[in-house]
Order: sequence, then structure tokens, then C-alpha cells
Amino acid sequence: MDLARRDVVEALHPLCAQVMSVPLESVVPEARLVADLGADSLDVTELEAAVEELFGVSLGAASTAGVATVGDVADLIVRQRAVDSRRQAVA
Repeated sequence: MDLARRDVVEALHPLCAQVMSVPLESVVPEARLVADLGADSLDVTELEAAVEELFGVSLGAASTAGVATVGDVADLIVRQRAVDSRRQAVA
């Protein structure tokens, strides 16, 4: 796991635990948001808003298609940050 992803995972775990009202130790990269952590559509929406606030990236509905686990969310955040960085560099 590279440093950037590790940082994202470390910040994302307590965020997921808080939004989904689950113990921190339940939030592991392979934990499925719905099946394992019990997230419903409101939890997912709250998580998207919290991710945007904390990481400064927007996880729109198109981006989150196929995202099932905490690790998937972390990977998506890393990808979105990379895209945003490239956009800023070009601008």
C-alpha cells in the first residue's frame, strides 16, 4: 500500500465508523459497506459528503458505481485526488 493510500485509509476508517455507527475495528479495507457495515442509502450519502469535506474530492454517483468496500472507497479517493491534481497542474 503506497503512502498516499495509507493516509487515506487511516483517515477514512474513523469516518466510516462514525457515519455508519459501527465500531472502528469493524472498518477494514475488505469490509463491504452494505453487507458488513450495514450502510443504507442515507449512510452512503453522508459518507460521500464527509469524504468531500475531509478530502476535498467529490464522489459523484457515476464515480461510485462498483464501489462496494471501504478499500474501494479509499482507492476512489486516491484516484479522484490524482485527477484533481492533474487538472490543477494543467490550469
